[in-house]
Amino acid sequence: MILIAMCLISLGTLASQNRDITGKVIDKNSREPIPGVSVFVPELNRGVVTELDGTFSLGSMPERNITVQFSYIGYATQIEVVRLSTSNRQVVIELEETVSNIDEVVVSGAYIMSKESSPISIEKVSRDAILKMPSPSLMTSLTRTPGVNEISLGPGISKPVIRGLSFSRVLSVYQGARFENQQWGADHGLGLSETGIGNIELIKGPASIIYGSGAMAGVVNLIEDKDAAPGTVEGDVNLRGYSNSLGFRTDAGAKGASENGFLWSLRAAAESHADYLDGDGNAVGNTRFNTQNIKAGVGLRKKWGDTRLRYTYLRQNLGIIDEEDVSELVTNRGDRKVQLPFQDVRDHFINSETNIFVGEDRLKATFGYHFNFREEVEGSVDEVDLGLRQSNFMYDIKYAKELFPNVEAILGVQGFYLQNVNYEDANEYLIPDAKKDDRSVYFLLNYNKDKWVAQGGIRYDYRKVTADASADHIVDYGFLLPGEPADRTLTRTFDGVTASAGTTFRPNSAWRFRLNVAQGFRAPDLGELFSNGPHPGTNRFERGSADFVREQNIQSDFGVRYSRSNFSISGEVFYNHIDNYIFFAPTDDFVGDLTVWEFEQADARLYGGELELDIHPTAAKWISASTSYSMVIGQRRSDMSYLPYIPAFRWNQSVDFRLNNVGALKNPYISVLGSYIFDQNREAPLEEATPGYYLLGLNVGSQVMMGGKALDIYISGSNMLNKTYVDHLSLFRPFGVNQMGRNVALNVRIPF
Repeated sequence: MILIAMCLISLGTLASQNRDITGKVIDKNSREPIPGVSVFVPELNRGVVTELDGTFSLGSMPERNITVQFSYIGYATQIEVVRLSTSNRQVVIELEETVSNIDEVVVSGAYIMSKESSPISIEKVSRDAILKMPSPSLMTSLTRTPGVNEISLGPGISKPVIRGLSFSRVLSVYQGARFENQQWGADHGLGLSETGIGNIELIKGPASIIYGSGAMAGVVNLIEDKDAAPGTVEGDVNLRGYSNSLGFRTDAGAKGASENGFLWSLRAAAESHADYLDGDGNAVGNTRFNTQNIKAGVGLRKKWGDTRLRYTYLRQNLGIIDEEDVSELVTNRGDRKVQLPFQDVRDHFINSETNIFVGEDRLKATFGYHFNFREEVEGSVDEVDLGLRQSNFMYDIKYAKELFPNVEAILGVQGFYLQNVNYEDANEYLIPDAKKDDRSVYFLLNYNKDKWVAQGGIRYDYRKVTADASADHIVDYGFLLPGEPADRTLTRTFDGVTASAGTTFRPNSAWRFRLNVAQGFRAPDLGELFSNGPHPGTNRFERGSADFVREQNIQSDFGVRYSRSNFSISGEVFYNHIDNYIFFAPTDDFVGDLTVWEFEQADARLYGGELELDIHPTAAKWISASTSYSMVIGQRRSDMSYLPYIPAFRWNQSVDFRLNNVGALKNPYISVLGSYIFDQNREAPLEEATPGYYLLGLNVGSQVMMGGKALDIYISGSNMLNKTYVDHLSLFRPFGVNQMGRNVALNVRIPF
C-alpha cells in the first residue's frame, strides 16, 4: 500500500499545479463585509473563516473545478463552483439573511455537489444538531430525519432503518470505507459513535452502484471532522450527562496543521449508563452499557493532493435484558457494572485515504483493515457463549476525469475480503467459519450545467462465500451445514449487473424537481445462509437456508421542492419493487426450550414517501417552524400480507425561537419538538399491532463567553411528558418492555 501511494504521489507531483482562491464575503443587502464566515472545501476536507474585513484565502488548490461552501449563522448557505484551470481566482460572495438553510454540500453521492442538485436523495445531519439533542445511541439521534428509523434492543444497541429496510440492507461507511461488524444479527447495533464526526449523510434509496452489496436500502455515511487550518492547533472538551440513565459522556480531542501541510488529530471518549427508567418509573434491568473510543490520525497535504492514515479503537460492553424476568436483573439505582447476559464488542479500524490531482482529474484510493471481536456471554463471566473474530480488508480506487466542461466520469474498482472465525472455546456456534470475497467494477457519469443535473451508472459485482464447519471444535459441537457435505464446506457465488439513472431540474430559485430510478442488490449474509444454532441473549434458535438467491430491487423516487423567502415545502414519493426479499420470522417449532426462528424468502414491495414544510417568516426572523410526515408500507407481493419490522407512520413538528443576546449569553435559542407516531396496525403474521403515542421534546441553548472563549451549552429533553410506550421496531416489544421515559441531557462544549 505504501509503494502504491509513493507511485501515485510521484505521478501527481509531475502532473499537478497549484492555485489560490481568494475573495470576500459580504451581506447582499447592506454590502457590508461579514467576518467569521466558514469557507469550506469538502473535497479536500479543509477550510478557513473570513477575516474582520470579510476576506479569505485558500492556498494550494488543485487545478480543477472546486466546490466551495460558504455558511454563517443567520444566512443562507451558498455553494460556489470555482474553476481554477487557467489562473488564480478571486470571488465575491453575497450572503442573504435567512433563518432556514435548505442546501448544503454532500459527498456521499460520489460527486461533490449541492444537496438540492443531487438526483440521489441525501439528508445531512450536522454535528451541532447531534450536540443540541443528543441520545445515548448515535442512531437514535438520526431518527428525526424523515424516512429514517431504528431497530433497537435498548438504548445501547440500535441499527438503522431507511424507508422500511434494515439489517444488512443498510451499509455503514466510516472514514470513506465500508464498515461491517456482524450487522446481520438482530441484536448487533450500528457499532459506531459520534466521536470525531463532523456530520452524517444519509442516502435514502439504493446506492449499490456506488457502494456495492449492502447498500440496497441506503447508506449511513459518517463524515470526519474537518482538518485544522494551516498553522493552527484546535481542541475541545465535551461533557454530557443524562438524567434518566444517570449516564455521562466525556469527549476530548485536539487537531493541528502545520504550514508545510502536516496534519494530525487525536480524540478519546468514554460513556457509561445505568439501567434506564420507563415512563412509569420502573427500571428496565440490564439495559446498562459502557463504551470507550480512541481515534488518532496523521496526514500530509501538498500540491499533488493529500493523504491520511487513521486508527480507531472502540470497545462496547452492552447489557442484554432477560425477557423471561426483566425485574430480576434490576439492581441498585446508578449501578453500571457489567452483569450477565452481555455483549463485549471490540473494533480496531485502520484506514488510509489518498487524493492525487492530475491536472483536472483526480485519483482517490481508500484502503481499510478492520478487526472485530464479538463475545456474547450468558452463563458465566468466565465463559464465552458465542465468540466471533472477524477481519476484513477493503479497497476502493476510483479515477474521476472531466470529459467535457460540464461532464465528469468516474471509473472505479472495489473489493472486500472478509474472514469470520468462531472462538475455539465458545460454548455455542450459530454460524460456521466463513470467508467472503467481493470484487466489483463500476462506471458513473455526471452532467451538470445551468438548470440540469443528470447522473447514470453501471456496475458489475461478484461475491464468493465459503462456509467451513470442519474445525474440530465445530465438529465436536455437532454443527451441521445444509445438505451435510462430506468435507463440511459449502461455497456459494453471487454475481450480477446493476444500473441507475437520475436527474434534477432547477428551473429557477423557487423550484426543484428530482427523479431517480436505481437498481439495488444484496447477496444473503452469513446468518441468512448458514445460521443453525442458538443465539445467546435472544432466547432463539436461528436457522438459515443456503438455497437463498440474491435480493434484487428497483426503486423509483420522485421529489419536488418549492421555496420562497417565507417558507419551503417539499415532497418525495418512492416505490420499491423487491424480488427474493429475505425476512426473519418465528415458527411453532422448538429446539429444547428455544423457539425456532427461520429466514424466509419471498417477493415484496415497499412504497411511501415524506412531506416537509418549513416556515421562516422574513418579518419575524426570530421564529421558525417545521413539520414533516413520513410513511412506508411493506407487503409480500404473493398475498399482500405485511412485512415484519416496518415502522409506523410518523408526524414530526418543531418550533424554534432565536432570542437576543443577553450579557454573556450569545445566540440563545429555544426549540420545542414533537413527534406523533401513529398506530402500527399493519402488522406481519405472528406480529402484534402497536398503539400510537406522542413524544414531546425541548431544547435550550446558548454560547456563553468566558475568558474570551465561547462555550456551547445545550440542555435537551426527550419524552418530556414521561409517556409510557412501546416502539413497534423495538426488539423488546414482544416481551412488553417499555421504552425510556423522560430524559434530560446537559452538554457543555469547551474549546481550547
